[in-house]
Amino acid sequence: MKIEDYDYIMTFTSHNRALYIYQHLFQRNIQVKLVSSPNKINISCTQAVKFKEIDKKVVQEELKKNNMYPTAVYRIVKEGKKENYELIE
Repeated sequence: MKIEDYDYIMTFTSHNRALYIYQHLFQRNIQVKLVSSPNKINISCTQAVKFKEIDKKVVQEELKKNNMYPTAVYRIVKEGKKENYELIE
């Protein structure tokens, strides 16, 4: 089984917002993953959406089109098997 690598993770103010944008991106065939928010970055919502660098522009367009604003966007920094997060927005 192949482990998928994602470059970014975005958090939202509610589960519904995370699910909403996930569904819209998934319908556009963007490789995204709905995940539990990591404890390190969990602000208010238990869900987050991961996506790849190659899809960053499309993700930004879809957020704007749907008037959605993530709480924060982080770059995923791999350190061995662990993930750390660098705030970018």
